[in-house]
Amino acid sequence: MRMRVSVVASAAVVLATVASAGMAAPSQAATAAPQYKLVLGPMNQGQYVGINNNGDIIGIGSDPAAFGREEGFLIKAGTTTPVYLGAPGDETDQGTDTRPRSINDQGVIVGNYGKTVVFAGGEQTIPRPATWPGTAIGSDLGVEPAGEADAFAINNNGQIVGRQAGSAFTPWLLQGTTVTNLPVPAGAVLTEALAVSPTGVAVGDFQQANGHQVATEWSGGKASSLGTLNGGTWAEALAINGSGVAVGAATKPGNPINFDSAVMFSNGKAIDLNAPGTGQGPTQANAINSSGVIVGEDGIDPDVLPVGDGFVYKNGHATDLNTLIAPTPNVRLASAQGINNAGDIVGIAAITLPDGTQGSVGYELIPIP
Repeated sequence: MRMRVSVVASAAVVLATVASAGMAAPSQAATAAPQYKLVLGPMNQGQYVGINNNGDIIGIGSDPAAFGREEGFLIKAGTTTPVYLGAPGDETDQGTDTRPRSINDQGVIVGNYGKTVVFAGGEQTIPRPATWPGTAIGSDLGVEPAGEADAFAINNNGQIVGRQAGSAFTPWLLQGTTVTNLPVPAGAVLTEALAVSPTGVAVGDFQQANGHQVATEWSGGKASSLGTLNGGTWAEALAINGSGVAVGAATKPGNPINFDSAVMFSNGKAIDLNAPGTGQGPTQANAINSSGVIVGEDGIDPDVLPVGDGFVYKNGHATDLNTLIAPTPNVRLASAQGINNAGDIVGIAAITLPDGTQGSVGYELIPIP
């Protein structure tokens, strides 16, 4: 179980400077004819985290109307103006962080918001699962109403999966108003459901007391292991498509999680995608579309912009996305977070100014016919 940390804090300053300054030599040169058109996101939008089949994009950025707080937003297809997502009880979006994680084709978004809980002697902010059903005003999903919970994914049938806290993190699936607690495998101390297929198959992981982590699938009311990478002791499933193909990350025997590999799970084992950068840092597959095209990142946590690149895996081969666009001065595609069935890709681009200052901005790649 590894939580990725996002960065947008410096994006506003960096992008404001980019708008008025010339940019230097390319940080990554294309080696072939461009296969994608690059569209950088609006100013202050530090990252794009998902895209649906209509082209609607969700992301996280710095909201100038909310004192520069890091907030979730929606950019509808055909527009460039972000609509910031208000938290339940904070419809003006002035004092609560929101974080979208998934959007379905009906435009329903799920994710979390920070809720302040007051207790004797103090207060704390905990994550709560939320939905934005086609509006900028969020609603609490009501899972584990008295405590911490999170929503990670939604499919086109409205099924939502996530995790809730109690004596340990446990997985759940929500359909309508009915919450189903997914089976917790024997020996699990932390369990989470991170993605759900169009048919309701959930995937995620569970962690054992010894620190080993198992990529997990929930189907037909049962939990089962998705397998390991050559017998490694750590794996997680982050996405699954309609054909039941799951992708994520896994370690080889003896490797720590900061040297995991992007993988596809098949027939009870993890298959290394051999993404560029494998062995240099954490590599993972973040999304897969109906055609089996996979996107992810090599050697990067989003808060460590100087290293890593986004990649796409198709036709049995993983390719650095920076080699598939026209040379773009001082822009590097650092991570690919989502892909839709048309092949449009979204993610995080690192921006470098001539003085070495760095920041991030969301990007979209549109396939060139």
